[in-house]
Amino acid sequence: LEAARMDGANEWQVFRRITVPLLAPVLTVVFVTLVINVLKVFDLVYIIAPGPVQEDATVLATQMWLVSFGGGNNQGLGSALGVLLLVLVIPAMIFNVRRFKESQR
Repeated sequence: LEAARMDGANEWQVFRRITVPLLAPVLTVVFVTLVINVLKVFDLVYIIAPGPVQEDATVLATQMWLVSFGGGNNQGLGSALGVLLLVLVIPAMIFNVRRFKESQR
């Protein structure tokens, strides 16, 4: 950081060209974990959204629960939505595991 500042780099250049590349592995893991959590969010959407707005605030996990147990009584469709959710989360999990194994070497 000191060398970049002595070479005349301003704060934005130091942040963009030094700090962010050093934090890239951490930022990647945080981003992938955030994507997994967003796909799996259920409780916040179900509790915070009021009754009339519930249909507009439905995410995949909420829809899976509503179809299976929330009056829909269609466990087959709920299971299919669960498998779809799993298929969407698996690539992110594989990415995280590979990055973890690379960092262990």
